[in-house]
Amino acid sequence: MREFFLKVRNNNLFEGFIISIILISAIFVGFRTYDEMFDPEIFLYISYLDYVVTIIFVIEIIIRMIAEKSLLDFFKSPWNAFDFIIVAISLIPIESLDSILLARLVRVFRLLRLVSFIPQFRILIESFIAAIPRVGYILLFMFVEFYIFAAIGSILFAEISPMHWGNVGLAMLTLFQTATLEGWPDLMYQSLEVQRFSWIFFVVFIILNSLVFMNMIIGVIIDVIVKANEDDAPENIKLLKEINKRIEQIELNINEYKK
Repeated sequence: MREFFLKVRNNNLFEGFIISIILISAIFVGFRTYDEMFDPEIFLYISYLDYVVTIIFVIEIIIRMIAEKSLLDFFKSPWNAFDFIIVAISLIPIESLDSILLARLVRVFRLLRLVSFIPQFRILIESFIAAIPRVGYILLFMFVEFYIFAAIGSILFAEISPMHWGNVGLAMLTLFQTATLEGWPDLMYQSLEVQRFSWIFFVVFIILNSLVFMNMIIGVIIDVIVKANEDDAPENIKLLKEINKRIEQIELNINEYKK
């Protein structure tokens, strides 16, 4: 029985069917946001179909659990645990929830199953998590640098625009807006009317944050994704790379012997 369910789980048609069901569930969530445009009877049918989707999810997770050697092996995978939690949340009786907003969030939460089903999505999430420690140091340094610039900005421009530079907290929010390149020319020209060299402050800040540090963060994440893709390369590609390395080593040995 386990071998049968293992074949079902690894079948591409089965995976495609489940992904289609997830997408259909997403369409249902979208329809529910058009309450004023559709007949209430349509939403009744959608609710019935929603039950069918939930049942399919339960059957699918049971198949995957049986396909493993044991439940412990199933829950060793973080993605399996993630899927199990989502399916468990889907079993919450939505009609019994007091908040309509919470009921809709439960439905939306099921769409996260796409992350666990599509390998490329999993690589992106795992790479992002792996990059957090390295990105964290950059963000920490950026916070210190933001604080320094905020203190300088509050000293220089507090009288010009108290709403933006009245204190360090407001100044940091203003600098965050500046780092996104949103509306910073208005802030700069406003300060230029009083202090003619204030452009230096904005130009230096934008170069450091929008051009240097942001690209450093992107570079770290890309580096982690590239390494993750190399680790997840098929076995035949890894074997081919190993063969190429051995051939290169043999050629080096032959050249040394000839010398």
